[in-house]
Order: sequence, then structure tokens, then C-alpha cells
Amino acid sequence: MQVELDDIMGLAEVSDMVGKSKQYVKTYLERGQFPEPVKVLASGPIWLREQIQTWIDTPRPRGRKKKED
Repeated sequence: MQVELDDIMGLAEVSDMVGKSKQYVKTYLERGQFPEPVKVLASGPIWLREQIQTWIDTPRPRGRKKKED
């Protein structure tokens, strides 16, 4: 698989693409609710555009989980 440079995204580009803050992306990543980066460099994590587009296109439950009685 050949990857074009335009398909590689850092945290700032990912946060712009999903329309959320960088902290939001970091928090979701820490919770295991965001795609794992393909590599973590000294400058930070990097993802492939396709990973992020798939995450955006995948429906997720909204709101908080209901408390079990």
C-alpha cells in the first residue's frame, strides 16, 4: 500500500477534520474510543486520513451510558 503525504495527518489536522479540539481527540484516544495512530513521532501521533474518515462515518451512541440499577 502506497501512502501519499496528503493522507498523513497529525493531531491538529485530525482535530480540524473531526471538528473537535485537540484535547477531545486526546481524551477519546486515551479512552480507547478513537483510532490508534499508525505511528507516534517526537512531534506527536500521526494517523491516516482513511482511519479518521472511517471513524467519522461510523455511528456511535450519543450521551452518557444509563446507570444500571
